[in-house]
Amino acid sequence: MTNEQKALLKTLQRALLRLRLLAYEGEREGLTAKQSEFIADLVDALHNIPIALLDSDFDVNFHTNIMLGGFDEKYQNVEGIKLLKLYQNILKNEI
Repeated sequence: MTNEQKALLKTLQRALLRLRLLAYEGEREGLTAKQSEFIADLVDALHNIPIALLDSDFDVNFHTNIMLGGFDEKYQNVEGIKLLKLYQNILKNEI
């Protein structure tokens, strides 16, 4: 497994933890339409990572710059998880 693939897995793990916290928050207080959209977009950016890691033609650019970066761009003014930044930090400092 490449360092990029390892970093993507760690990014996925941390994003899933964030989703769990959002679910607990929604359970207590309910979710707004914007929060629901945020969750759907977060999952959209991540859901293909596991199967992509099994593909020998894995396109790291698609999953990082396009999917993770696209999420970050859409939510650049929203406080919370920044997927591409998280991935880059993990790749640089933890792998």
